[in-house]
Amino acid sequence: MTIREIRVTDAKNFLELRKNLDTESKFMMLEPNERKTTIELEAKYIEDVLKNKLSLILVSEIGNELVGYLSANRENFMRMRHSAYIVTGIVKNYIGHGIGTKLFVELENWCKLNDIHRLELTVMCHNFVAVALYKKMGFEIEGIKKHSLLIDGQYVDEYYMAKLL
Repeated sequence: MTIREIRVTDAKNFLELRKNLDTESKFMMLEPNERKTTIELEAKYIEDVLKNKLSLILVSEIGNELVGYLSANRENFMRMRHSAYIVTGIVKNYIGHGIGTKLFVELENWCKLNDIHRLELTVMCHNFVAVALYKKMGFEIEGIKKHSLLIDGQYVDEYYMAKLL
């Protein structure tokens, strides 16, 4: 398994990974078939991330297959540049293989080089595996976002979680 920064040439595989995660997990933001991004738009998005140096996308690769990712997005505003918002997803068959831990370790290495002091994310309160990973990596629950999402006709709460570096 390799953890590395994304490349523009990963656009097709990255889009397939995210569409797969949308389909196999109810813990991702988008519903199946809701992601309308094209390979060209995905490549442009990756190119912009690589060019602006404010944000990061890490991928986990096994063979030629992308099986997980972590993105850290920062705003361009000076008052918020010390903070990054995290999104992560790992293919179901690879959960529990240490991929999440390795992605977060690489993220923290990048944070040290980029003067990032705060990492933050939201996670569905009933996503026990993800919450356990985030706590293991030093994140703390800062609050609850009540009825944040509507999934299968049910309102779902999310935790606000953060880690200060």
